[in-house]
Amino acid sequence: MENNKNITVWFIVGFVVLAVGGVSIAYVMSGGTGSLASSANPGFVATTVPAITSADWTEGNPKAKVSLIEYGDFECPACGEYEPIVEQIVNTYGNSIFFAFRNFPLYTIHPDAGISAQAAEAAGSQGKYWQMHDLLYKNQATWTSAASSSVVQQYFDGYASSLGLNVDKFNQDINGSQVAAKIQADVSGGNGAQIDHTPTFFVNLTQIPNPMSYSEFKSVIDKALAAASGTTP
Repeated sequence: MENNKNITVWFIVGFVVLAVGGVSIAYVMSGGTGSLASSANPGFVATTVPAITSADWTEGNPKAKVSLIEYGDFECPACGEYEPIVEQIVNTYGNSIFFAFRNFPLYTIHPDAGISAQAAEAAGSQGKYWQMHDLLYKNQATWTSAASSSVVQQYFDGYASSLGLNVDKFNQDINGSQVAAKIQADVSGGNGAQIDHTPTFFVNLTQIPNPMSYSEFKSVIDKALAAASGTTP
């Protein structure tokens, strides 16, 4: 996946999202210096989320002193833009951080948001969550053009097959109660944290303003690591 270190201007200044509860808001990328403080973002309110558990899909070191949680929507263009940056952060810091991805599909404005989250969770039932996660973002511009009624058969079944999954089981799980419960649990946690856009990031369970570049994101993680170790970044 190509490394895109700068978020494109069009969605920084004008990307509009809709909260799951149906409230329309204008999504403007948070600015600032990458600090966990919100002094450069007067409208920003840092909320908190539940700790990472064994129910989460995670990468990195469970014993790391710094955790990073993303609430995302597989159909969200902004999430697609951030994906290479998040991937680079996870790869750069390795065992120094603990990363979790949680579902927050914006059902009202993204018709395939729910079914794509279900596809990732269904793949996870066969041990291929992150592989499907990556395929969904990599091919976002392709499958989002399909009708919700046909996207599974037209695209997701093919992705499942390419990953070596049992496609019949995949199709059973995608509409199963276990998948639905996992997504609802993620959404409930996000709603509790008053999330109103995707992606939304939390470092050590506290929401941060969305960094505007890889370097700003790296600065946030570096400061969190320094604080955890009692040193100056």
